[in-house]
Amino acid sequence: MHSLPLHARTLLKAAAAVVLASLAAQATPARAAPRAEVVATGLEIPWDIAFLPDGRALVTERPGRVRLLDQRGRLRWAPVARVPVSAYGEGGLLGIATDPAFRSNRFVYLYFTTATGMRLERRRLVHGHLVSATSLIDGIRAGVIHDSGRIAFGPDRQLYVTTGDSGDPALAQDPGSLNGKMLALTVRQYHGRGHATPRVVASGLRNSQGFDWQPGSRRLLATDHGPTGFDGPEGYDEVDAIVPGADYGWPEAIGDDTGGGRFIAPLRLYVAPIAPSGATFVSAPSRWRGDFVFATLRGMALRRLELRGGRVIGDHTLFAGRLGRLRTIVEGPRGCLYALTSNRDGRGVPQAGDDRIVRIRPPGSRRCRIAPIRRRGARRPAAGAPRPTRTSP
Repeated sequence: MHSLPLHARTLLKAAAAVVLASLAAQATPARAAPRAEVVATGLEIPWDIAFLPDGRALVTERPGRVRLLDQRGRLRWAPVARVPVSAYGEGGLLGIATDPAFRSNRFVYLYFTTATGMRLERRRLVHGHLVSATSLIDGIRAGVIHDSGRIAFGPDRQLYVTTGDSGDPALAQDPGSLNGKMLALTVRQYHGRGHATPRVVASGLRNSQGFDWQPGSRRLLATDHGPTGFDGPEGYDEVDAIVPGADYGWPEAIGDDTGGGRFIAPLRLYVAPIAPSGATFVSAPSRWRGDFVFATLRGMALRRLELRGGRVIGDHTLFAGRLGRLRTIVEGPRGCLYALTSNRDGRGVPQAGDDRIVRIRPPGSRRCRIAPIRRRGARRPAAGAPRPTRTSP
């Protein structure tokens, strides 16, 4: 058989490369696409979810209920606790976290608004009920807006809390105020009798609703809402790399402004508003391992940040518009991610079944097994649902 001329062989190789590249481009999205399924429906403004060692989960609802999700994804109708909250504006029952030593002490921590301020409370899960409430911190102002509300245990076993400016921006720069800060309590403090004085980890935050530690490096990242028009130019939402003792500028600086070196600029800045909320690093084996994933309210999507050497090298939008407003995302058992919708908070467009808990399988995860989520049609308001507004997220 006669061989082809050199130029013909070159053309064939080039054509084959184009075909292979085309096939790869078509196949990659399917392999890389996350899958999702609705686990539970009919919640009322869920705000946070915390998993227990046995695979069950506790879910907070802003009107003041803590619900139990069993290992099969069934939501128990009767609450495990009814918490007396002041549920005005953005307030109510917000963050929840389980003690690092939960197996032995059964402690669960709640963060919520009251008529006199924010309350961080320790309770004990006994026979399916949260009992024996102890208040841990005093002096955090609550507001109709900007209560932040996320709580989580760090790799150092301290309990971290983010507080908002409660609608008074100056508090974020006031060293005498606990508002507009990230706080931390030691083991002795959160196991104590209450009225602890927390350490201020960072200041100059407006309304931080999500944070987590990068596996391995233990680097702490946090989301923060930028202005919404009444307190500055709309937008400028942030993902911040938290440095102990650092000031992130609010309200004296927004965006990349460092105030001549006094403030820390964001790791990632979103000039157009997306209202970033709860966040998690992906630690279980998958193609997303090591990525920072966070929920967005106005953005109505998940965002996934790829990091390398302390820099963001990729920013991906997931499930855009398919689930509505998303309050938080948490890594659960077997490497599955769990997202909470927030379509009944007065700013969304709820459909039948809202609000929901959605389970997501990161691409390449071998342990997380789910069925695909159904695609939905145009979002229509549920009967009697409040119309969305475009005020603060």
